[in-house]
Amino acid sequence: QGTATVRLSALISPSNISHLYISISSIQLHREGFLNWTTISQSFPVIDLLSPTSQSTPQTITSASVPSGRYDSMKIIFSNSTVLISGQIQPVAASPALDADMTMLVAPNGNGDLLLIVAFDYATLFADTPSLSLILVSATTA
Repeated sequence: QGTATVRLSALISPSNISHLYISISSIQLHREGFLNWTTISQSFPVIDLLSPTSQSTPQTITSASVPSGRYDSMKIIFSNSTVLISGQIQPVAASPALDADMTMLVAPNGNGDLLLIVAFDYATLFADTPSLSLILVSATTA
């Protein structure tokens, strides 16, 4: 067993969107050479992608015990989110799953650290029925 830590940060542009709170329902990691996925389903924190602190320090989504090994891909499954635009809170339809091909080594009693940097389509947040469309910019391990 080892520990997998997943952190998230977003590339943002100035706009009248004050906050974008995203919710995660599960994270799945695929271990190289195995058919099944390791699912991390726990109580995940609500992440504000537009928080000034998340821009300087990526927010930790999870730090969970997983079987040791080399992981080659992951999926994040989102649940509904909310956006604060011009002082108005609006529900946002969940983003499709975010898939990332990467290599993360989790040694026995060791740690694997994955940093995901995402961008999102502002236009979909301003639609009559706001929705979230996340785009993976990079997935790096430490």
